[in-house]
Amino acid sequence: MADFTTRGQQLALDQLQDIAAASDDTIDIVDVKPPAGQGLSLVIRVSLDTSGYAYEDGGFDYRRREPLNIFVSPHFPVEPPRVYFAHKRFLGRAHVQWGDYLCLYQATDVEWASQDGMFGLIKRLDDWLRDAARNQLDPEDAPLHPPVEYTSSDIKLAVEIDAPEIEDGKSFWLGTGKLTRRNDHCFDISEWSETPSSLPKDEKFAAVVLLNQAMPMEYPDTISKLITTLEARGVPFDLLFSILKIFALCQPDNEPLYFILGAPMRRRAADEPLRQHLSAWKMDAEYVKALQGIILEENTEATLEAWKVVLEWATEAKTEWCRVYDNRPEVTFRRDQGTKASWFLGKKIALLGCGALGSHIGEYLARAGAEKIRLVDYSAVNAGILVRQQFRNYQVGYSKQSALSVQLRAINPKADIDHEFANLTKGWPEALNISDFDLVIDATASRRVATALQLDLTKHNDVPPMLRCAISANASKGIATLNMPGSAFGPADLLRRTKVAAMSDSGLTDFAEAFWPFDQHERGFQPEPGCSEPTFVGSAADIAFFASSFFNFAASALREGGDSKATACFVRVSHDDGSMSSHLVPLCQPSIHVEAHHGYRVHLSHRAQSAIDSEIKSNARTGSAKDETGGILLGEIDDALGIISIDVATGPPPDSKKSPELFECGIEGTHALCEFHAKESGNSTKFVGVWHTHPVSIPKPSMVDLGAMAKILHLQEKTPRHVVMLIVGHAATRPTWRFHLFRRNEFQVVTLAAGESVDE
Repeated sequence: MADFTTRGQQLALDQLQDIAAASDDTIDIVDVKPPAGQGLSLVIRVSLDTSGYAYEDGGFDYRRREPLNIFVSPHFPVEPPRVYFAHKRFLGRAHVQWGDYLCLYQATDVEWASQDGMFGLIKRLDDWLRDAARNQLDPEDAPLHPPVEYTSSDIKLAVEIDAPEIEDGKSFWLGTGKLTRRNDHCFDISEWSETPSSLPKDEKFAAVVLLNQAMPMEYPDTISKLITTLEARGVPFDLLFSILKIFALCQPDNEPLYFILGAPMRRRAADEPLRQHLSAWKMDAEYVKALQGIILEENTEATLEAWKVVLEWATEAKTEWCRVYDNRPEVTFRRDQGTKASWFLGKKIALLGCGALGSHIGEYLARAGAEKIRLVDYSAVNAGILVRQQFRNYQVGYSKQSALSVQLRAINPKADIDHEFANLTKGWPEALNISDFDLVIDATASRRVATALQLDLTKHNDVPPMLRCAISANASKGIATLNMPGSAFGPADLLRRTKVAAMSDSGLTDFAEAFWPFDQHERGFQPEPGCSEPTFVGSAADIAFFASSFFNFAASALREGGDSKATACFVRVSHDDGSMSSHLVPLCQPSIHVEAHHGYRVHLSHRAQSAIDSEIKSNARTGSAKDETGGILLGEIDDALGIISIDVATGPPPDSKKSPELFECGIEGTHALCEFHAKESGNSTKFVGVWHTHPVSIPKPSMVDLGAMAKILHLQEKTPRHVVMLIVGHAATRPTWRFHLFRRNEFQVVTLAAGESVDE
């Protein structure tokens, strides 16, 4: 006789013989049956001494020695052996299928270690038998093992809504489950309701019976057994038959009937109450037609023939169980629970820009369970973008926001997803109420959009957190900023603050060079050469990496909160070796002032404020508190936004003059200082004005101050358009800060004739 034993099966036998030899007769190998053919199992019959297992009420009551059959696959040790009782005394018990098969592993791929071989199997078997004897296979602090239905139908049902509750004192709940077709092979159970007097023909419904007591661990495989099982649980056959007849009348011609059966046999976690385990079986169309004939046929012979078919079904037919995909919150956990993305569950999001980053982030939002998503864009899908954006070939020519909405609804039809065709360079879309959203995501990477949004959003007091994302020209670097409510920054001046942070950190020099190069005359990559907008070079994988990085950065920050009102996330990837890194930089909030003449908003950095405070204290300590002191201010003036940013303040240059009447700011070293800061900041921190104190008077410009401003604005070789003057009034007692912006055209140059005075 040919020997079909594989090397793996021989290894299993050798290992088991070693275990038996060392077990002091606890394990006895009774019989070995070699494989009867190619690819068949080696069967080893063993006898186990069970005297060491402590029995507790409800546990498995073993014989003194339990006979077991171990089936070893020819693919051992990759495939674990199967273990069977040599009898069916434990039929119906949890974790025992077909009356004899032991469910040793909950997740075989995770729990089976091929390197442990038969030693690992016997250890797991010993643990299983011990727990079974103590009735601990389903302990109170663990989920229940679900019952088993051996599915045979090719139709599946999916359910994502919790099951109805059974009233106290009732044996069951009768009703309907509305079936909505998901595809050719699957229905959704989209709605529960008690059985109405009639059901509409243009919709599909399943009959539903939810029991208040458990079913067997292995569900009946024939209709006759199912009928008997239900009768034992308080559902008489005449009621079941009436339900089937009612629903048969509502089925379209040649359509099967579906019956959903529930039993309290599920628990999601420790100490949770039992919930309904949902199963479903199908009655084929021929039996449905026979039920209809029993009710509707007037011909006696035809009615008898219909009865014959129904009786054949009830006594001989197999139960055609359908696979149920159960995703109810009451019995399942979301697969992304506890992840960063879980912050988005139930949130309302406005997504501005539906292109490279936006199309990917939109998908993440839909999968994370966002309740409401509004998509805003005004460009169209063209054939070239399909290499990296989340659109389909048939959507070429669609507007991006409408095409993306189709994609997202297909992923999450429960979400409220809509779109707006809007040019964001004109500001926030009027159709959207910004206070309706939990987060705004700007994926446009447009500085014009950031400016337009800032100009609009300053009118609102309830602006939600805002995430902004951008990628470098070669898709090797990305920057995301998250601005929280209460932040002093708007979308546009946050860009400036991010630039200053990158320029001032030696570890972020490559970001400064990538996003704010000194030479910006190069046109950039144009996939359609000619008159087209330049873009970056990057693949779908590149975009997905940055989109997911930015998405998780925002989710993490929003979940954890923290003190930072604004944070920048710098992400880099090397296209050479694939290395990746990220760096978070909190963007310090400035103190806010309002300029006196034009109402500009002044952002005074802590660095500048500290420098001014230190000089005032030093002046009082080393000289006279009544002497005025001062210095120069460096930063940027943005007339479009009406914002003055003060990044750096200096003390008095060496050639300055101090007295109680005036402070005359010197110029020694100031030119080199200004050039240094301009270079270090990418020309964002440059000379914007001067500051000085009024030790014992209000912060109002004197004639001397106005003369100094006129000199700066008109009498220098290179005069600025405007200049800022900060006066710290009552500096010796109770400092009062006031900023004044002077423009060149606000001063008039007057030529005096010989002997003419200013007053004249």
